[in-house]
Amino acid sequence: MKFPLPADTFPTLSLPLDDQDALKNLAQAFVDDAMVEYQTFRNPPLNGVIDDTRWKLIKKRDGLTSYLDRELGDPTATRNSVRESVGSMSFSRKLHGVLTFGTIDGSLHDQMYGMHHCSMELMRIKSAYMNDKIADGKILCEICNATPEHPVDGLYIKWSVSDFAPVLLRRVVRPRDFVFLDGTGIIEDEATGEKIGYSVMHSLQIPDIRELTEYQIVRATLSICALFRQKSPGVVEVYMKGFVDSMGDIHTSVAIPATAEALMSYRKGVYCGQMKKLNWLLKTKKTVMLDRPNGICSVCQKTVKKSSSPDHLCQVCMNQVCSACSVVQKLAFLSTTRRIVRRNLSFCTRCMRVAVLADGLEVASEELRRLNPLEYFEISSNDSGTPASPSNSTLPDIVQEFFG
Repeated sequence: MKFPLPADTFPTLSLPLDDQDALKNLAQAFVDDAMVEYQTFRNPPLNGVIDDTRWKLIKKRDGLTSYLDRELGDPTATRNSVRESVGSMSFSRKLHGVLTFGTIDGSLHDQMYGMHHCSMELMRIKSAYMNDKIADGKILCEICNATPEHPVDGLYIKWSVSDFAPVLLRRVVRPRDFVFLDGTGIIEDEATGEKIGYSVMHSLQIPDIRELTEYQIVRATLSICALFRQKSPGVVEVYMKGFVDSMGDIHTSVAIPATAEALMSYRKGVYCGQMKKLNWLLKTKKTVMLDRPNGICSVCQKTVKKSSSPDHLCQVCMNQVCSACSVVQKLAFLSTTRRIVRRNLSFCTRCMRVAVLADGLEVASEELRRLNPLEYFEISSNDSGTPASPSNSTLPDIVQEFFG
């Protein structure tokens, strides 16, 4: 089976305003419930300590750890669900059987910029950077879209296909697809005044979005609510609960790790945000070309050996750098057919630092203000190393700090 599927596989949904309001309230209820649980977990008597008599460790990666709720047993069991409806759509409220908690390096703004995508093109960029195994997808309905003032806030109904099965099982395990409510945003914790980022994904059953049995795709369900807090400079605390019910003949020994893996993928949000900022810096050229003599590294000002690779030319500021001051990053771009193209490009450590330290929300806001919001990611001759003039737009403070 080849993806993407034909563009007309599913219709675009048009929901009555009452249904849209009900879905907004549903997403808000999930976030509110998660906030109450998170505050209970953070405060005495738990003080952010996992109760290992209730939670069984099932996966650990980087700074995150996933646990299975011993009290619920199988988190996908139908006995844990309550069916509700919004218009012609229905959904179930299952108890979340998997908890993931820990920290990731980076900033809250980069995490939210990395996760948010308001178009399928940006979903492909996100999937390329986060490697979240999304093979295809479609935005079925825009309920609330991001604005320059709130650039990572949004609520959508989406469809996606996931190739979640372990490599050794992919020949015998059919792909799973999901139809779900997807929301992201940043809110304020009323108790502490802190900014909290959130991501909500919850399956919906919609009569117009049929199951794709002719493609041997199994309709699965999920419910995930993730919260993110800037715990300290450069450290984001993560609190997530959820389940992924893969349906079909999948044993819990596969379903439960699949849930944990889905939650673990959120740890790549900061990296995705930082790479998207590098796309931004590459396109806007918001740096100054320094007047350095040929053969001199523009960063450390040491002599560049003649034998050095010609690739040691920063693709942002177009200055020559030595191998020690050059970093190669694999960026994702959109081709003219909207497929993902990956290219290895060289950057000086100075421009890399500018991209990393730029504020993710400011970049996201600027992205939305452009006539073409996909401009940062569209492939061009400049992305293969052709020199280009710097942008005339205002330099961010962090760029001025390094380039004067």
